[in-house]
Amino acid sequence: MNIPELEHRIRDFINSPRRQTVLLARVADWNKLCSSLDLVGDTQLAIQAYPKLCNSKGDGASYLIVYGILQTLLLQQDAAKHIASALNITIKLPKELNDIRIVRNSAAGHPGLQNENGQSKSCFISRMSLSPIGFDLMTIYSKDRDYKITHVSIPRLLKTQSSYLSEVLSKVVEELERQEMEHREMYKETKLSECFPPTVSYYFEKIFEAICGKNESLFGVSNLDFIQDCLDNFKDNLELRGLWGVYDSINYHYGKLLYPMKELNVYFESKEKSKLNGDDAYIFTSFLVEHLNSLKKIAMEIDEEYASRA
Repeated sequence: MNIPELEHRIRDFINSPRRQTVLLARVADWNKLCSSLDLVGDTQLAIQAYPKLCNSKGDGASYLIVYGILQTLLLQQDAAKHIASALNITIKLPKELNDIRIVRNSAAGHPGLQNENGQSKSCFISRMSLSPIGFDLMTIYSKDRDYKITHVSIPRLLKTQSSYLSEVLSKVVEELERQEMEHREMYKETKLSECFPPTVSYYFEKIFEAICGKNESLFGVSNLDFIQDCLDNFKDNLELRGLWGVYDSINYHYGKLLYPMKELNVYFESKEKSKLNGDDAYIFTSFLVEHLNSLKKIAMEIDEEYASRA
């Protein structure tokens, strides 16, 4: 994958409900992660625009392009490091990328004064050699050491950055994939959909019979308890996976069940204390069926995701 594809792949991972919920709890890391992902994309746009500027004329334009592209390469490297650190993933920039950082620091970062192996050095861009595609960089030292002149090719730096930064971001993606597969492997044999067994329809059938018959308390309360057990089991399993509260759809349907469950319990335990009549209880139970079925459908979708290797 190239750099834009890797950026989008990382975004896919961090925007998954479970991982995003964890990251949002670490505000500084989340902000750093979002900023750095944007920066990877923004700097890539700048790099892609570079070839169109190579025919620019004049020393001023050449300085602006060279300074700009060197700073862009450094920003993109820093963004990759910050992405990894925000995700608690350890990476090390390869020597080839560190060499680019040295060029940037010498030519466009701190050319006036740097330290190298215990002695100071100063760097100069040779204006006679300068163009949008490269320049000669002269380095002089404070102690008895010969000056050196190094030719810097911007297209070569860009090619190196593209190759090795892709490797760095690929390692981040590989680690995210490993973590995700490890998490799925832990729970793939435990099906969330099994929290809603086929007998659920039988429980509801008995609740409807209790509403229409004479044994409201006997059949209604006991079968509502079975339904509540299913819901509690579902919630417990979601909590084990770190998924409770992270799906808006589950929050919605689960929340809609709380009030009718409460009112139906009151209805079956004491009609005198209940606000419901038989028709109300029937409608409330039908409402429960609808939202419980929706939860089961979502549970099946999550089961499919956990069984997937993608």
